[in-house]
Amino acid sequence: MKLYSAGDKSKAICESCQELVETTFLYRDVPFDDGSGEVKDILASVCDRCGEVVAIPAQSLPAIRRAREKVEASLEAQVPASDIEVLDAAATRISERASVRHRKFLLAFYVRKMARDPQAGERLKHLFSEAKALRPKAKVKVPRKRLSFKVSHDFEEEFAQLAKISGLKKTQVLRGVVHEIRSDLVYPEHPASLPQLREMVATLES
Repeated sequence: MKLYSAGDKSKAICESCQELVETTFLYRDVPFDDGSGEVKDILASVCDRCGEVVAIPAQSLPAIRRAREKVEASLEAQVPASDIEVLDAAATRISERASVRHRKFLLAFYVRKMARDPQAGERLKHLFSEAKALRPKAKVKVPRKRLSFKVSHDFEEEFAQLAKISGLKKTQVLRGVVHEIRSDLVYPEHPASLPQLREMVATLES
């Protein structure tokens, strides 16, 4: 990989000038393609003619990813208290320092995992049906509680994708994902995904 420095020269196609132009690598604030924010002071290839950013070198891509992760949206839902207890039970399996923030980690891990599954739409509908069918053994009222997170742009997109392919509402998708966590991580004596999750959490907490 070529490593560029400020002041280096190159050539690139400029969309504004509609031709191959001379460029200079300079530090610039670069907006995201979807207009949701920008990344400050990254090295970019700038057109010598019009001053527009025409290319981003590979060395600047991690800074863009980090900046996008900081663009947060809200995810809020009212769910049965038992669903939150599932998340907390799962959190105690992956970390000795389990806390509220581990709920978000678990949801993000399983949302991403399911978003990559071609059968996720049908599976989510099945999971939500199973979750809805669960009833306390006695006739007792289970309160509903507010589950609220600040989530990344990527999480929001993956969550919206799951809602679209499953045809479920936001809260229904969330309950389906929680039921997947229950089945995959809480119920089994030796969950297959537990070593990976523990390693990921240990890295984040170190």
